[in-house]
Amino acid sequence: MKSLKSFRHIHVNHYKRSTPPISVPLNKLFSGNFPLPLKQSFLDYKNRKNLKSFQDNLLRLIPFYPTSKNGVSSQVISTDIGNDNYINEFVIFPNESTRKNYSKANHLIMIHGYGSGLGLFIKNFPALIKDNWVIHAIDLLGYGCSSRPPFTPKNFDEVESWFHDSYKTWSEKRGIPSNNLVLAHSMGGYLMASYGMKYPEFCKKMIMASPGGIIHHRNPINIPSYFTKLWERNISPFSLVRNAHIYGSKLVSAWSYRRFSKLSFKEIQALHHYVYGIFQAPGSGEYMLNYLLKPGAEPRFPMTERPLEKVKFDIDWWYGSDDWMNIEGANILSRRLRNEGLNSTVLTISGSGHHVYLDNYHTFNRLLLQEMDKLS
Repeated sequence: MKSLKSFRHIHVNHYKRSTPPISVPLNKLFSGNFPLPLKQSFLDYKNRKNLKSFQDNLLRLIPFYPTSKNGVSSQVISTDIGNDNYINEFVIFPNESTRKNYSKANHLIMIHGYGSGLGLFIKNFPALIKDNWVIHAIDLLGYGCSSRPPFTPKNFDEVESWFHDSYKTWSEKRGIPSNNLVLAHSMGGYLMASYGMKYPEFCKKMIMASPGGIIHHRNPINIPSYFTKLWERNISPFSLVRNAHIYGSKLVSAWSYRRFSKLSFKEIQALHHYVYGIFQAPGSGEYMLNYLLKPGAEPRFPMTERPLEKVKFDIDWWYGSDDWMNIEGANILSRRLRNEGLNSTVLTISGSGHHVYLDNYHTFNRLLLQEMDKLS
């Protein structure tokens, strides 16, 4: 059996940016392209219920967690939102003064995308430390290390309320003021934009990072019939991982070891365990997908057909230069927002795809710091 270290050099050349979810790659399931040794996959399966440990191990790659460094401190907290549910959060304070003057500080809220969690911002946290800015990265209800209640919504409106109500309760209990900057990725962006239509002044500015559900696809996408049936029944790749038992972590490695291959081997390992823990955890928030998107990630209710002009805050749209999301929707909405007197710009970040915050995190972090400077 090969050790993990023997796989250290095979991943960088296999890096691949995210592509549209148009099929489950059944032709690859038996190709043997799963770099994680079976022995390690078995050990991961034994520890599969320790998602918070996977998160902790990942966050320990940050120099100021769990012990503060150079005045910067951070912690993981759970906020009770009622009905035995809670929101998991990673919060960062640049210094003790900002901690003491919490209500007067600026706040950056970081929202992940579908099937993800706050840990995927691991390459952003250290670069965003800024005086008088508190950073909050949260797991949406039913995702990451937040509680995972049974998914009860039965229609589109109930799905949005499920997420909106839980976010509102969290923000109120955490005393988040309106002078905050929201960074939201993918479907997290869609949910926060629709939240803004209900609560038009909940933030000062929002950055939509490769948001989902914005506009219909440019061209029809050929989707296998079997994939359409799986999608409509809310059977996702996460279901496959859960039912793979001892092979689950090995199965995930076919994606994770390529997705994170630009990072250090230690980061690859920590991120792999983290996403495996998320993927195999009990299904909850993931079941929103079929209500918001058709098979192939075609939006059922595109944001271009909704009254986004109700918001009272500025919105910027950031896409990767090789993004599979349709940037034209952002151009349309940006023009509409400017017509209402709001500031709204659209830009692309080179060398990145859908996971724009990770593919080119150096440029992404620099741009985000510039936005924080403007609001300081």
